[in-house]
Amino acid sequence: QLYELSEDPKRREFLDDLFSFMQKRGTPVNRIPIMAKQTLDIYELFRLVVSKGGLVEVINKKLWREITKGLNLPSSITSAAFTLRTQYMKYLYPYECEKLKLSSPTELQAAIDGNRREGRRSHYG
Repeated sequence: QLYELSEDPKRREFLDDLFSFMQKRGTPVNRIPIMAKQTLDIYELFRLVVSKGGLVEVINKKLWREITKGLNLPSSITSAAFTLRTQYMKYLYPYECEKLKLSSPTELQAAIDGNRREGRRSHYG
């Protein structure tokens, strides 16, 4: 299914590489991630996130809305950012670390914690 989302020859290359990487890690991709009742295009998701500097950058700079737009997801999905982040961390982040070394899991954790703290701070006035 993921292969059929576009004719981009890089898509096939990327997906083959990603799937064999995940298989080798012992976390094979058995189910295609779904978002808003459609297949989540993890190739496009990866491309978009990496073009913004990687997952840690996207979290720190809160670029999820741009990513959501780039994936043509309806803006009505309120949990889009959270879902995309979760799916990215599950399927793509280890690959990003391995292939591009844009950040480390430690930096990722710091970004997530930073975001949480910030969220809390704004709620308590």
